[in-house]
Amino acid sequence: MQWYTSFFTDLANGFWRGAVQPSQTSAEIDFVAGLGAGPRVLDAPCGSGRHSIELARRGFKITGIDISDEAIAHARALAPDLDWRQGDLASLGSFGVTADLALCMGNSFGYLDHAGSQRLLRDLAEAAPVLVVDYGCAAEALLPSLPGEIRMSAGGVDMVAVNTYDVATARLLIDFTFSDGERTQRSTCVQHVYTAGELTRMLQDAGFGSVSLFGDVDGSAFRVGSHRLLAVARR
Repeated sequence: MQWYTSFFTDLANGFWRGAVQPSQTSAEIDFVAGLGAGPRVLDAPCGSGRHSIELARRGFKITGIDISDEAIAHARALAPDLDWRQGDLASLGSFGVTADLALCMGNSFGYLDHAGSQRLLRDLAEAAPVLVVDYGCAAEALLPSLPGEIRMSAGGVDMVAVNTYDVATARLLIDFTFSDGERTQRSTCVQHVYTAGELTRMLQDAGFGSVSLFGDVDGSAFRVGSHRLLAVARR
């Protein structure tokens, strides 16, 4: 069983819901809306729905897919009229969704092994002519200043993350501990690390003709030390 099938409980999801400020979501959707794609958006994975709900507020038609029952239930409670679907992105093609724009936001790329990531990008290319991949684990962003341990509190949940980088497999292993004072969850997240060039070639192999690389939602160029990679791919 893949690690992400059981990772995103109410403790983990509650932490991230509290950690992301509304201003960050608004800035990210400003970037997405400025790409000039059509009104239909596939948000995969959608998590608890923060991007989908803001896009819907601006008039976009949304389909959100996520593997977490808890996250989908939370999103549905906030916006019951949107098209929320529960399922694994490893089989995204089986959903039969078509859109004008696909989003893979929130540093959710790299959860699958290499073959699975290639298949996911092909499925996304078939689903939409424009794709945004928000990837915080790009090698140029991650490796220059990889922190050993991170401690944060948000949404009433304390989080400790201990990072290890496996050079032989180019994987980031993060041992998470979430606690709300009564319950504790310990889980390990595994993310495959690619350079920007490797991701660009994967997107091109998936069927996208052009790929633009940005270092943030302000449109700045991606470079070594950027804290995230926003790859905008067009068929």
